[in-house]
Amino acid sequence: MQDRDVTSDLQKYYPLFHEGYGTEYERFALNRFVSRMVDRYGIHSILEMPANGVMGVPGIKSMIFAAAGCEVTVSHPSQEFLDNAKQVWDAFGLEATFARSPWIGSAFGSGSFDLVWNFCVFEHFADPGEVIAEMLRVTKGCIFLQIQNIHNIGLPIHRAFHAIRNEPWDHGEPASMDLSRLSGVIRENHGSILETGATDMPPWPDINIGLRDMLSGRKPAPDMPAGPGAGLRPSVRTRDRAALIGEIRNFKRPAPKDEMVYQMFRAWYSVMETGMPFPLKRYLAHHPYIIAGKK
Repeated sequence: MQDRDVTSDLQKYYPLFHEGYGTEYERFALNRFVSRMVDRYGIHSILEMPANGVMGVPGIKSMIFAAAGCEVTVSHPSQEFLDNAKQVWDAFGLEATFARSPWIGSAFGSGSFDLVWNFCVFEHFADPGEVIAEMLRVTKGCIFLQIQNIHNIGLPIHRAFHAIRNEPWDHGEPASMDLSRLSGVIRENHGSILETGATDMPPWPDINIGLRDMLSGRKPAPDMPAGPGAGLRPSVRTRDRAALIGEIRNFKRPAPKDEMVYQMFRAWYSVMETGMPFPLKRYLAHHPYIIAGKK
């Protein structure tokens, strides 16, 4: 694995996506966590299945694994989705295999990867047990799932915002946004819980609503669109992708403001998020997680 600060290598690009500090910090916190997890669990090959693009760029959350020296496979049923992902990965100079496959009855052999993982998709499946069973089949080491947090103090605000604007709740099944629910499904499918916790605990609640969107009345992009090529936020849709790729390739250094924000992220993560006991993170962190292995 590489010794340099791969979190810093990636973080400097994220302001180019114009998605706000909430998404930038979410990436930062997960990247810090993953860079340590890779060493702790001896991870060399990973599969993101499904790579739903919830953070704007398809498969972007797996970039930290590639930057840390892992062999990465990004899986999704839509070829258009995968082609979009590859363009952005190429602009970053990072390598991955982009494999078209369903996530139930997938194209991958048993025990093919050290880690199989996904982000905030568990709460969207009608039968999440089928997905967990497939992840456990394909891994030879462990699985890693992050979910939204039903206990976060911002969730009632978020749900009220949807109700006031007469918008459907499109963030998944609330009952599945709970570690006890996730751990129960894993155990039902013969998995063994190795670690639980939470990441992404910035000093604001998880409401997924930008201040600019709130004031303008513009609807935020849905978390998990269903159509071909879905998963791209408005700032990186097809009409803007060429410009974004050009910005990434021509990037020299972050603006002073962005560098200052990054240093604030580092300080907050090191002092507050890392040291916060889980009983408090249960209500303040945005994304609980479970790492599990086979029994």
